[in-house]
Amino acid sequence: MGEIIFALLFCGMFLASFLFVALDIVFAVKKQERPIFELIAFFSGSIYMALALWVWDLPGYQQPLNICASPRAHEPFSSEHMLSIVIFAFWGFFSYFILKFTRKKLPPLVEAILLGGVYVGCGLCLVWMFQLLCGARPTGIRYGEFDIFVALCLCSVPFLYLVHAVSLMVKLVKEKAEKQKSIQYENPAVQKINLWFLKGANLFWTAVIALLPVLGLLVILLCLFGQQPDSIILVFTKTSDWVLSKEIAPPPVEYDAHYLCTVSLRGHRKLVKPIRYGVRKGQKIVVNRQLCVANAFEQLIMEKAPRFHRAVRNFYDTYGYPVSKHIRHAWTADVVYLVMKPLEWIFLMVLYLFDEKPEDRICSQYLPKL
Repeated sequence: MGEIIFALLFCGMFLASFLFVALDIVFAVKKQERPIFELIAFFSGSIYMALALWVWDLPGYQQPLNICASPRAHEPFSSEHMLSIVIFAFWGFFSYFILKFTRKKLPPLVEAILLGGVYVGCGLCLVWMFQLLCGARPTGIRYGEFDIFVALCLCSVPFLYLVHAVSLMVKLVKEKAEKQKSIQYENPAVQKINLWFLKGANLFWTAVIALLPVLGLLVILLCLFGQQPDSIILVFTKTSDWVLSKEIAPPPVEYDAHYLCTVSLRGHRKLVKPIRYGVRKGQKIVVNRQLCVANAFEQLIMEKAPRFHRAVRNFYDTYGYPVSKHIRHAWTADVVYLVMKPLEWIFLMVLYLFDEKPEDRICSQYLPKL
């Protein structure tokens, strides 16, 4: 019952967010001002995108894909550098809303700096949508499938931002044209500078110039948070399978049987610590120490206590394989890895008690036979 309620709430949040975004796009195209509705649409749409990313849950480019199950592609944005997108997006949204609601009270130079922030937001939205929708596409993703639906969902807020940003720039040009005729300063030099700023084209060029120091400040901020200076570029290029990707992912592997094989592949690398490739039933798999220790323990009891081994194998065949079917996300693999940790220590203790060369046995697991 609880799962049904959660699913209904989840779907309701998706539908509500989608409805707000869709209606706000319609209002923006029709040039109807709905400020409160616009704020709700951006906020709910951001939640909508976060939920879509969470549901998609694509692995990083370093992780091989599973031949037997989803996902069929790697993440389009590097999770390692995702903070850079958050910071640049925040600056873009902040600049847009300040410029939209208080632009008539702003000094010309501040207005130009904020307009530069809107440029940042527009550029980020265009590159985001280009990565997801244009050019190269992962071979495992076909049009009309769930993955394409999620990709379109992730483009909803960027598209909404572009529509509103273009509308705002058009309004700025019209307002500057009207002000240019009415505002006069006694000082000729000040009047000349003012007229230069008031011309629509000059304002936009000033915004480009003002954008450079702002970008420098954003890069410094990223470095303070442990990001690289070029992390806003790496977030798109340090990926595999997509149009801006520069990395090459390892070939797909098979892990549809052994749940510890699934853990070593699906879990977060820093936790499960995969060490190498191995071979299981003729298929390439990813191997970590926990998997090698467990298999070495099974090999030992098969040699020393075959009857006990049959009981252990029957128990695993009954419960282990069904468990592997449910390990579809990195966090579930992490949980299984942590739950198995005490058993790994027990297996290791047994190996060191009853095997002459325990580490040799552990290291030899899943190696190809010569």
